[in-house]
Amino acid sequence: MYTAEHKSDNRNTAPRPVVLISAPWAMYNRPSIQLGALKAHLRLRFPDVPIRAEHLHLQAAAAVGYPLYQSISERTWVAESVAAALLFPDQGPAIQRLFVRESRHNPAIHTAGLSALAQTLGRACDRFIAGIDWSAFGLAGFSVSLCQLTCSLVLIRRIKRKYPELPVVVGGASFSGESLAALAAAFPEIDHLIQGEGETALAELTDALCRSQEASRSPLPDGPSRQIQDLDELPAPDFDDYFAQLQRLGPAKQFHPVLPLEASRGCWWIRKPTPDRPAQGCAFCNLNRHWTGYRAKSPRKVAEEITALSTRHKVLGFSFMDNLLPRKGAAELFAALAESGRDYRLFGEIRADTPPTLLAAMRRAGMREVQVGVEALSSALLTRMNKGTSALDNIEVMRHCEVLGIHHGGNLLLRFPGSTAEDIEETLTNMEFAAPYLPLNPVSFWLGLESPVFRDPRGHGIRLTGNDPRWSVLFPPQIARTLRFMMQGYVGGKREQRRLWRPVEHRARQWAREYAHSMRGLNPAPILGYQDGADFLIITHRRPDKTHDAHRLPQASRRIYLFCRKSRTRNQIQSLLPHLAADKLDGFLRMMVDKRLMFSECERFLSLAVPMDRCAEGFQCGL
Repeated sequence: MYTAEHKSDNRNTAPRPVVLISAPWAMYNRPSIQLGALKAHLRLRFPDVPIRAEHLHLQAAAAVGYPLYQSISERTWVAESVAAALLFPDQGPAIQRLFVRESRHNPAIHTAGLSALAQTLGRACDRFIAGIDWSAFGLAGFSVSLCQLTCSLVLIRRIKRKYPELPVVVGGASFSGESLAALAAAFPEIDHLIQGEGETALAELTDALCRSQEASRSPLPDGPSRQIQDLDELPAPDFDDYFAQLQRLGPAKQFHPVLPLEASRGCWWIRKPTPDRPAQGCAFCNLNRHWTGYRAKSPRKVAEEITALSTRHKVLGFSFMDNLLPRKGAAELFAALAESGRDYRLFGEIRADTPPTLLAAMRRAGMREVQVGVEALSSALLTRMNKGTSALDNIEVMRHCEVLGIHHGGNLLLRFPGSTAEDIEETLTNMEFAAPYLPLNPVSFWLGLESPVFRDPRGHGIRLTGNDPRWSVLFPPQIARTLRFMMQGYVGGKREQRRLWRPVEHRARQWAREYAHSMRGLNPAPILGYQDGADFLIITHRRPDKTHDAHRLPQASRRIYLFCRKSRTRNQIQSLLPHLAADKLDGFLRMMVDKRLMFSECERFLSLAVPMDRCAEGFQCGL
């Protein structure tokens, strides 16, 4: 943490309160995990200091309208444009052009218009500021992450204009690349900056400003020693203020929130290189810049937090905010949740190589949606992304999610620097094998500050150019040049990547249309499903044109197909039927792959059809 020179006017002996603020455009249907965790920690450290958490993003969502707010919060440049129009009105025409360009594919946002949205947001900010006696506080803290940067700055400027003596501290992912000197030069209203994990640094600042006479003027060092080493020592997050604010919105604005929680911090897939092991970590990812190392809570601690929060707030929806769900202890955690007697609805992020037995345990516990780190359907591209998975792993996890009734939410990362024509060809081929499953969401690559690609641009065929040029639209050039934003700019092969990936984008849109058409109606059958006849197997492939292909497999073929519901090696399959001639086995496997009923990679085979009679308890049907 770094602290600007600031003198406190605190002359009272009684501690002064702390207010923590979460600005739009955070997800409205859940409280801020940052505010909840920080408030709980400060209350534990300083029971004598009143702590108030203001989830302004909820109030703004009620003013804008929940559906429209949700759409805006999912589009970074649209969200930042709305508040930027308030922050820098002289940039208005350029911001308007950016807003139109970034919202052109969303009719609701486009129709609402930048001017009307900015006015609504501005009024919500003014009402919020007017409703609080800011002079009572010893410290105001802003947690600033995705889509919250410009609106947080709007609030800080407007508050400090009326209350210049109020100390303001900012932290969060959006500021993890900044120095206080650059930030204070651009925004002198900001007094303190926390980089990295916030609990310890914010507690020290609270002690100095709210319980002592003045804040320290010396820089406070960052590093692993300032992190909470044992996450089990942390109290459960405090979301009481969010629920109180939701209640005050009135009956017409009520909904059932999803509560965020942490089982870990950092990412266990990231590992530093050693003499006998290369570095690990996804090449495009910069989500872990504010952590040092990886830490996880015990399964018992996580289960206790979920039970306590569910009991206190009468909710069943929970979203794990971890970059990647812990693998160690996961079976114990999800078994405890499954045995709780509560019908939870859970979300979490997982790797594509998650074992199917663990997926089934998650589903029994209530995991209805996951974000699978798919990113690509080309094994060569996955290697360059340093994913540690293959196209077969990705298709296999998509199949398992289809069986279990889990929404996999995977992305297909387009235009990764250095992608080749061979990568595109492999992707298009493998998309046809994955077509029976929930489509992947196509997203374009963006360069993250301090990501592995950023740190080795030449190795990926690009050259860095500073901040993403869109920041120079949202911020005056003299400010944009001095700050380091999370999204960076680069040159090198962009036009060629757009050309190469165009067929994939087209096929992805077609995939989404065909899947949606095929899955219309109540309880639709799988697109590619099988029925087991005990000594034979019927496989049915439903086509978008409403025709059907049917395949009947005799007893031996049935055994092979069901055996490969999890990927198996050629030798494992041969061991299942040792008396089957090798040429006959190879002929059958080749036929299954040619008909796209099985997928093959590196002498491993996966059956693609799922049980035709999928039920809510899909994990009991077998994979």
